[in-house]
Amino acid sequence: MPSAKQLPPAPVGFLQLRVRSVEGALVPLSLLATDHRIVIGQDCDYLIGNGEAHAFSKEGLFIRSGPVPTILKDLDALGETTRVEQPSAGRR
Repeated sequence: MPSAKQLPPAPVGFLQLRVRSVEGALVPLSLLATDHRIVIGQDCDYLIGNGEAHAFSKEGLFIRSGPVPTILKDLDALGETTRVEQPSAGRR
């Protein structure tokens, strides 16, 4: 009976982007090489993958990043966000 071989860890890759924010500055964005999805929202669009959501304005400008559950709960408030990395107001 052949012995079980241990495989080396799979290589992990990143995609490094510089995106323009709504404030006009270039912001570095590191994406883990994983499966990402694009979600089209009413006020902004989202790139979602590996538990992170990255929000972009309809003009393609970066708004902010955050954990998926937080961002998805704040969909309405996030469309009104104008500062990079600004926490949402959390209207209820």
